[in-house]
Amino acid sequence: MININTARNTVLHLLNKTNRGYISPEEFNNFCNLAQLAIFENLFFEYNKFINNQNRRLTNGEYADLPKNIREQIDHFTEYATLSYDEPNDLFSFVGNNFYRTGGLSLVTISNKKKKDVEEISKSRLNMSMNSNVVGPTVTYPEYIKITDKYRLFPKVLATDYELELFYIRTPKFPKWTYINVGGNPVYNPSATDLQHIELSESLFEIFIVKVMLYAGFSIREQDVVQASVNEEAKVEQKKNQ
Repeated sequence: MININTARNTVLHLLNKTNRGYISPEEFNNFCNLAQLAIFENLFFEYNKFINNQNRRLTNGEYADLPKNIREQIDHFTEYATLSYDEPNDLFSFVGNNFYRTGGLSLVTISNKKKKDVEEISKSRLNMSMNSNVVGPTVTYPEYIKITDKYRLFPKVLATDYELELFYIRTPKFPKWTYINVGGNPVYNPSATDLQHIELSESLFEIFIVKVMLYAGFSIREQDVVQASVNEEAKVEQKKNQ
């Protein structure tokens, strides 16, 4: 977790160091959100890249186990939820506003809370699976297909006996630097109930600040701030690829 006040002080220090201007708390919060989302998205590409390197035996173990380190960062955003069932349309759906990506589904027996993994199948394989006498879906080995943002389970089960549990990756929470006005100046208020720190690992602090500075440079129309941020971002990426 990156402390949002530390991030704001760092950004303001870098901007004020060369008299490049000022960004309001609201602008800062928006820039933090953009930077956090960009880095969050990139975690999945980085994880895929390092898994490929691992398969080619190009990564190490212990503290240098990069796929494991990135997976732990992504795991911070994982949650479970029971899906809502629309019986007339035979569809399960997620009720909430923080869904990002499906991690997996489990069929839960209500009476004893036992769970069975549900395998996703493609729509092109659905007919073959349903017509098979050998590998067709059963309550012991259930399957599902995804229809837009909803799920259809096979075989069909009674809602009184079973429920479908979603393991999912949520979106990061919107960062918020909270403050009170003192003499017309915003002063950090760590006691505010809506305070929200940045949900990224502290190891990503450097690239996070660089990205916030990039957005700030665009906002205050300082091309050299933008260029410096782009150059610094390239250096960070270069170090990661070495």
